[in-house]
Amino acid sequence: MSGKYIKKILKEVNKFDNVVEKYTKIGKIPAIPYRAFVNLADYLFLTGCIEQSEELLNNAINFVTKSSDAFVNLGFVKQSKNDYAKAIEYYKKALKKDPKNTKALCLWGNCLSFQNNNEDAIKKYEKAIAIDEKNSEAHLCWGIVLLKQHNYKDAKEKFESAVKYNGKDARALFMLAAVEIELDLYDEALDKLMFIIESTENTNFGAFHNVAYIYFKKKDYEKTVLFALTAISTNPSKIETYLLLGDTYVLMNKINEALNIYKMAEDKGLKSLFLYLSWGSALQKLGKYDKAIEQFNKGIELSQKETNDEIYSRLAKCYYHLNNLEEAKINALKSKEISNDNYLANDVLADIYFQETNYTDAINVLEICLKNAETKSETFLKLARCYNSIGDFDISNKNYEKSIEYDRDNIEKQIEYIKSLNNQKLYETALQKLITLEKKAGDNFEVLCLAFQVNYNIAKGNLYGYNGMKAITVAEKIKEKYPENFSFEEEYKELTSISRE
Repeated sequence: MSGKYIKKILKEVNKFDNVVEKYTKIGKIPAIPYRAFVNLADYLFLTGCIEQSEELLNNAINFVTKSSDAFVNLGFVKQSKNDYAKAIEYYKKALKKDPKNTKALCLWGNCLSFQNNNEDAIKKYEKAIAIDEKNSEAHLCWGIVLLKQHNYKDAKEKFESAVKYNGKDARALFMLAAVEIELDLYDEALDKLMFIIESTENTNFGAFHNVAYIYFKKKDYEKTVLFALTAISTNPSKIETYLLLGDTYVLMNKINEALNIYKMAEDKGLKSLFLYLSWGSALQKLGKYDKAIEQFNKGIELSQKETNDEIYSRLAKCYYHLNNLEEAKINALKSKEISNDNYLANDVLADIYFQETNYTDAINVLEICLKNAETKSETFLKLARCYNSIGDFDISNKNYEKSIEYDRDNIEKQIEYIKSLNNQKLYETALQKLITLEKKAGDNFEVLCLAFQVNYNIAKGNLYGYNGMKAITVAEKIKEKYPENFSFEEEYKELTSISRE
């Protein structure tokens, strides 16, 4: 029987003599024909000759031997072709020959995991660990399943065990760093990734990319750029690094550099919805709304089955800036169909409804904005304007107060609020707000005009007196500093004539 298969080896060696020549330079030639089959098959698989590898392994399983390696390797060949059912059949045969084959158990678990049968996959890893508590591979695979389930805390424990039992396995260390990133443990992750970079070949794309991402999260954008560029140089076909680099340049206000990166990704064929979303967003920041719309539409056309609320909300904002309210509303509503809470879509709709004097609908969408706004000041300001427009001044004033509370240094918002109080004839309240504002604003023209109006109105109700004198003082300052813009001549004459009496 064995003589037949020795001839088969010779036939295969002749058939793949070029590959074997390379193989013999790097590996030892064992005396057992069975092992020669398995070793050569392994090498053929690694060099891309998968069909030939499978053929050799099918021959190797016919040898009379207690080893289950050929079954395991056949299973792995099938697994690499996504034929998980057939792969599991081979792993079962491997375990029948050798019930303690932990490699077969781990690979079987991986097949189950790929089929989203995570519960049974974990049982295989548990069994492998029961056979060998220090089996690093089982701990690693179990951790990956937990990571897929977003169970980061337990995944971290498994990866730590994998590293403990095999400190030379860069995969386990890398996965531990990855889960630490998810847990916002950036410094711990950074230490591990830098160790991987320093102790492995200078082609570790994943490590460079994740280091760049950590520096991005730490807002160290110069280092983000440095490591992202290195990641691209090691693997120029990963879209995620181009997006990270481009978005970093945007945050650094290096918009042209960002646009060049997006163009580079497109030229390499790395087209995606998120590429055009980032590209359009950068153009939008430059105020190039027509060009931004072009990029957003490319993204939508490229992935018509993939819905994304952000791209429609950004389209809506571009159309709004171009005063195309119809298209702005259409795209804002499309965004809300995907995610009703999208801040930008609701904000655009609020502005459109306000222009249409549809204050009720404007208030409704602004209330949604409040739940999702990063900075609530603008939303409270818009609510104040809506309630002011429908004459509900109490609620309007409360929203003005809230807006200013979130943005205390904004002079324009305080001016608008005081103007509203003055129009409501709440002169004393307006005056109190003015005292604080005048200290911040100095000789700001609008503030001086407000100060004159408020003091004048109070003076008229109090038979002039102190507020009349204050109004005169403010008027004279306006005349001195803004003579061409002074518009209170009649009121000023009224006040000065009374003060002489």
